[in-house]
Amino acid sequence: MRSPRAARRAAVPIGLLVLAGCAGIAPVPYLTENDFATIQPGMTQAEVIARFGRPTWSFGVWQEHLTIMNYRYSHSACTIYQVSVRPDGTVRDAGPAWDPACDGPSRDH
Repeated sequence: MRSPRAARRAAVPIGLLVLAGCAGIAPVPYLTENDFATIQPGMTQAEVIARFGRPTWSFGVWQEHLTIMNYRYSHSACTIYQVSVRPDGTVRDAGPAWDPACDGPSRDH
């Protein structure tokens, strides 16, 4: 049988993990293309992140002054969901796209 002191020491790390989980953005459950299809033009970038979490990766498109947020949600279908965000922080458009990770190494050498 554990002593009360040992039980308190074991409870501290668990309590810290619970508090750490509450401090950040909540984990996003398994998402599908239907979930992402709810993203509409005019939504804010903050609304998208609040609902779906941080993107898997993002990048800027200089010519169009956009930020592209990519969400990988299906590793087997080679599909990502791509969200284009204007400089004012609103969604321009969103939709499924080919996952570049599925391209593999180039054979052109």
